[in-house]
Amino acid sequence: MLKWLRKYSRSWFIALIIGAISIVFILWGVGGLESPALQEVASVNGQPIIMTTFIKQYDNLVKQYQEKAKGELTEEAFKAMHLKEQALNRLIEETLLLQAGEQLGIRVTDAELQEEIRNYPYFQEGGHFNERRYHQLLARAHLNPADFEAQERQRLLMQKIIQAITSFAKTSDGELREFFQTARETVDVGYLVISPERFLASQHPTAAEIEKYYQEHKEQFRTPERAKVKYLLFRVQDFQEKAKPTPGEVADYIKDHQEEFTRPQVIQVRQLLLRVPPKATAAVRRRLENQARALLQQARMGENFGVLAQKYSQDEASRAKGGEMGPVKRGQQLPEWEKVAFSLKKGEVGLARTPKGFYLLKLEAVKEFDRLPESEARTLATKRLVAEKSRELAKEAVNRARGELSKTPMAQVAKKFGVAVKETPFLTGVTPVPELGSQPLFNRAALSLKPKELSKVVDLTQGFAVLQGVEHQDPQIPPLEKCKDQVLQAVSRKLARREAAKEADKLLARLRQGEPLTKVAAQAGLSLNDSGPFTRLEGFLKQPQAEPLTSAAFQLSGKNPYPPHPLVFQNKYYLLAFKARKAPNPEEFQKERDKLKAEFLEHKRQVIFSAWLTDARQHAKIKIYKIP
Repeated sequence: MLKWLRKYSRSWFIALIIGAISIVFILWGVGGLESPALQEVASVNGQPIIMTTFIKQYDNLVKQYQEKAKGELTEEAFKAMHLKEQALNRLIEETLLLQAGEQLGIRVTDAELQEEIRNYPYFQEGGHFNERRYHQLLARAHLNPADFEAQERQRLLMQKIIQAITSFAKTSDGELREFFQTARETVDVGYLVISPERFLASQHPTAAEIEKYYQEHKEQFRTPERAKVKYLLFRVQDFQEKAKPTPGEVADYIKDHQEEFTRPQVIQVRQLLLRVPPKATAAVRRRLENQARALLQQARMGENFGVLAQKYSQDEASRAKGGEMGPVKRGQQLPEWEKVAFSLKKGEVGLARTPKGFYLLKLEAVKEFDRLPESEARTLATKRLVAEKSRELAKEAVNRARGELSKTPMAQVAKKFGVAVKETPFLTGVTPVPELGSQPLFNRAALSLKPKELSKVVDLTQGFAVLQGVEHQDPQIPPLEKCKDQVLQAVSRKLARREAAKEADKLLARLRQGEPLTKVAAQAGLSLNDSGPFTRLEGFLKQPQAEPLTSAAFQLSGKNPYPPHPLVFQNKYYLLAFKARKAPNPEEFQKERDKLKAEFLEHKRQVIFSAWLTDARQHAKIKIYKIP
């Protein structure tokens, strides 16, 4: 394996220029083989990936996407995301990494694991690990130490394996200078966007076209498995009155959990500032906030925060040090800054909006803790006691209710316990539950039920529920008359894309024949846009995923101002027109050398890992089973 890695380490600039800096993602699809006893979803070099592991990974992805979209994503949008394939890909890649670690003899020792856990600031009191606090916090998170330590051991192991795979990334002065030229060169292009939406209203498919499309794309209209259920929900909040603690109970709780009633007093943090000009317009402020959000996403996806700070931060005092600020004590910074910084966990990144500008903050460590003020401690203790007790009362009630449902109608049980019988519309695996939002566990329980069958108690954010099946529908391809509107829309979109492609070809031909861009845009009724200067690493419109547009832009010049054909990105057609190119100032190389080296090495590591992952998948024996 090391020989293979060394071979790929010689191709840095090709990889960087063509945009091979992201982790490989391959849509494997779900195969047609039946797994042994339906307990496996895949196997990697003979090692099984168990169904329960896949379900957990998939449910986590569904919940993440639903939370980001606030429950507004449609079934079609979820299909387009290929979440099952994403979940399976992650598990396959994790398995390949662990197998590589086994071959390389990489282990996480007990001492390494203990050191990592002892360094978690929230397990510490007075700067030292507190075992009692450790067990209490795990219990509150419904984790036992064995499971938590197994998770941490695997996380550390994966980290060590990736470090081993990418550890030989080195750089010479010649490579660094070449990277400087490649990474700092900018290009500026004008562009037109031809969207199929412009042609959609004018499409009128014939009955024959609709029939033909349906027959050739039936699977596109297959309905997912669906279920309708009735349920009783025991909300935790409904038991809060009964769960109110006495002053004595609050005092005892604080006494028994003293180490938990602390807060960070001195922290070690990095920051990246995007300064807002004093008289900035709403548009300028919005643009800066969008840039801050994009950088936040990059940091959370694993980009080196120090490199980002050196490149983008406008705080001169910390910029040169990768955003490092030294120890920060409460009361030293803006209130908005402190609210975010002191709420972060070690390694987390947050965004603070302040009058000065937008701060990206990364918590490196908590140096000191102090006691909460007495009033704050009482308020927090009361809140915790109410939450714990009300949740216990809700769970006791739902278990009693479920026991009675086996012999008593749901309406009578609901009346006895003072809750309402709710009935859902048809739910799929990802449909938000009315009034409850995204609830993967609820949906999974609903889909598992036959009519009149009772579920086990389902643990939800709001409380606990018990479900009873009403109706279940298997996946099916509906007849054309039942999905004719969907087919009509699909055919119309296909025809509109064809019209947009023709229009793009026609306009590009006019440009290449010498007609001015402004005239072509005006006669076509299109807006003439300007990309502004961007580098290869920033990407066209600061979108790294727009790699085809970025690559095409850097191939243009004054003598060759237009690409040979329209470019497609996010289902739209782009016509690029060269405006300007600017090479970096050679005198800036020495000033940026240290920052460049860190940035280049980070990109090298990403390229190594991406190439390794591609090769590992190509040579692995991977079986994908049918998921029931």
